[in-house]
Amino acid sequence: MQLSRKLASFLKMTSRQRLLVLEAASLLGVSRFALLVLPFARIEPWLRRRPDAGPVDTATVLAVRQAVTVAARNVPWSAVCLPQAMAAKAMLARRGQGSVLHLGATMVDGRLNAHAWLAAGGEIVVGEAGLPEMTPLTRFG
Repeated sequence: MQLSRKLASFLKMTSRQRLLVLEAASLLGVSRFALLVLPFARIEPWLRRRPDAGPVDTATVLAVRQAVTVAARNVPWSAVCLPQAMAAKAMLARRGQGSVLHLGATMVDGRLNAHAWLAAGGEIVVGEAGLPEMTPLTRFG
């Protein structure tokens, strides 16, 4: 039943929205694979790249946010904050939009919790949940 509902929701989207969700799902897979098999030193130079961009197009940022969020909820693997931020960064870069990927951490009950979020034009694209408790550690882009 749930699969048929998801398919119905997907088919109700415009063709542009469907393509964005498929792109986001693909990039979530690529991001997760890269994080699993490559040392972070190989990924870092790509994260630091920033396309030459003028003002941020809010409509593009919102469309990418929605696509990554929908794809992350529906892929058959765990698409946590870092792959989401990497996928959104790649999608925005393909559209000439600059963005900054942030990594942060906080201590909860003696355990270190890490978090990633992506910002474009001063607005959080993905990773807003849990952000107030985070101490920013580094940024890329």
